[in-house]
Amino acid sequence: MKKLLSLALAAAVCLSLTACGGDNTSEGGGSTDEVYELKFASQDAEGLPSTNAMYWIAEQVEERTDGHVILDIYPSNQLGSAQLLYEGVMDGSIDMYLGYLDPTYNIAFDITTIPFLASNYDQIAYICSPESNCYQIFDESCAEIDMNFMGIFLNGVNGIFSTEPLGDYLDINTHKDALIRIANSRTYALGIEALGYSTITIPWSDTYTSLQTGVMDGMTGIPSYMVNQNFGDLAKYYLAMDAFMETNVIVMSEVTASELPEEYLTIIEEVCAEMSANSIPNTETEVNAGIEALRERGVEILPITDDERAEVGAQVLEKITHDLEEYFGQELLDKAFEDIANASSAT
Repeated sequence: MKKLLSLALAAAVCLSLTACGGDNTSEGGGSTDEVYELKFASQDAEGLPSTNAMYWIAEQVEERTDGHVILDIYPSNQLGSAQLLYEGVMDGSIDMYLGYLDPTYNIAFDITTIPFLASNYDQIAYICSPESNCYQIFDESCAEIDMNFMGIFLNGVNGIFSTEPLGDYLDINTHKDALIRIANSRTYALGIEALGYSTITIPWSDTYTSLQTGVMDGMTGIPSYMVNQNFGDLAKYYLAMDAFMETNVIVMSEVTASELPEEYLTIIEEVCAEMSANSIPNTETEVNAGIEALRERGVEILPITDDERAEVGAQVLEKITHDLEEYFGQELLDKAFEDIANASSAT
């Protein structure tokens, strides 16, 4: 365990977790009289909802611990690449992380990328809640790699935008002409191709030019507000198919968790749980505002209802169940499908 140091000495040796003060202790690994300074990192850029959430978490934690826990925010991969961020949380050199977890470490981290896991925000709220199997899967899987799971953060729901017509998008059995760019993801490929579209994977840095030159016709994988920010001048059609939830996680290093007083760890967990719950209505507001901004640009917003989305989703899942079983295994997929059923019955 790291020694408790004065603030001056802690600054000199640049420790991730620092403490200073008296000797009062609490259940857990440290003293409630000390000041703990934690590194809170993300891949996401400044100004995005996820990064704004990090600042809110930091403010709330500092306030509720009376200044005894300070979260220093490092967005935009300031502390290294995605892989370095994961490894930093695992070994304790980075204290907290809000972002995407790579399924390379555990295929279970891809569970919330199953297409049509939810068809409306009430169902999404269930999937992201501690009641769901998906939540428990993240909790258990994070513990296996020395991460303390603190919640699912909803970053968006992903529609499809394009420069060309999207065809009869409610009929999954008709082939569409539009070529859709997707992330390099097995679940994204299964979902979009099951809808009747051909797919292509192109590096993010090349997507704008590829749209301009017709190398691709459209894209999924980002919420409407990011479509407006990055491609609003090119997009002609937007479909809120919302086949994929854009989820991040909030995690803490087990090393850090073991060194914090139980009182402060509980406060951090409570604040993160609040932000996790708040991310659903916040996302709905951001996504709806993004759609309206696209409409104001002259983008055609293609109509679809929750019931139509649910019907299309059920057809897609039936079509790709065997492929999902091969990818996730029967046990994980059964838990995900149980969540789909429970979320549907709860709304």
